Amino acid sequence: MVTDHPWTRGNLTITRAALAVVEKDALRGYAADEEACGYLRGPASIPLHCDEAVILQNVANKLHAIDPERYFRTARTYFSFNEKKFDDAVRAAAREGRPVKILYHSHLDAGAYFSPTDAAVMSMGEPPAHEGGEITMGPGPAWPLAFLVTSVRDGKIDEHRLFVWDAEARVFVAQAITVVEE
Repeated sequence: MVTDHPWTRGNLTITRAALAVVEKDALRGYAADEEACGYLRGPASIPLHCDEAVILQNVANKLHAIDPERYFRTARTYFSFNEKKFDDAVRAAAREGRPVKILYHSHLDAGAYFSPTDAAVMSMGEPPAHEGGEITMGPGPAWPLAFLVTSVRDGKIDEHRLFVWDAEARVFVAQAITVVEE
């Protein structure tokens, strides 16, 4: 476990305002029939606190249109983003003293769980080659982050769950989050 990124161990606080941005994005995504995605950041001086959410564009439908065999899922059940832009944002945020601590995405009409595809992709492994196919877990996340999944069912926010990487077990495990006013 990376010792200089304490948020990778969980037990984070998220301001109600930042979570409201995540929820609004998740509801927008639900209406557009696509998973929402983005990240949360906060002050380096308060390592377990997130007070800002930034929305990313889910490019899964674009990937599906380009290569529907390789990217067999649409944005309704998959999220992908421009990794170069995200990596640039992670680096810039760290320099600003407001590191990115959480990557979020939503699930549509499904629970707030870390799916096998999520786990494979976020651990730098191999996602399934077809629906229901085998995954291969990778060595661990490309970025030192926690991961938030927001469930939207029937057009309403259902639940939020936070996950962190357990390097020893090579799995993502659920952790507590606390929502605070400020």
